[in-house]
Amino acid sequence: MYTTFLVLHNLTRWLVLGFGFWAFYRLVDGWIRRRAWVRSDRLAMRWFALIISLQFVFGAALYLLPGSLVQGALSNTAWTTIMKTRILRFFALEHPLQMFIAIGVSHMANTITRRISDDRRRFVIGTLLLGLTMLLILAAIPWPFLSHGRPWLRLP
Repeated sequence: MYTTFLVLHNLTRWLVLGFGFWAFYRLVDGWIRRRAWVRSDRLAMRWFALIISLQFVFGAALYLLPGSLVQGALSNTAWTTIMKTRILRFFALEHPLQMFIAIGVSHMANTITRRISDDRRRFVIGTLLLGLTMLLILAAIPWPFLSHGRPWLRLP
């Protein structure tokens, strides 16, 4: 079961990035062109919030499932040792915390852009919040070129 969630979490990463950049593009485009907020802008934000929430479910399962790197570390290692070990600190604390904050900011962006009636303000605030979300996500992904990296694509 762990491997299944690991593959789903890896594949969903690409959906999160795709929908995130799509929504960010829509917001920047609306801001620069000073166009009206349209249904596809709302849908881009909604789909991104949905996909990132699904990614959270897969990530939470990985975090909590027995046999995972995190559960193994938490059950057999002192917290001070985890904090001193780069890979354990990343997967036990940094990655989940940054992603959890990114999810909160993305949902905040989705909610705020729905409630604001002025289109210009929708695009500006949405762009800033979604930009912050994407920066958090990009910084928290274990890219293959990092010391704690994971593969670009993980298939069963």
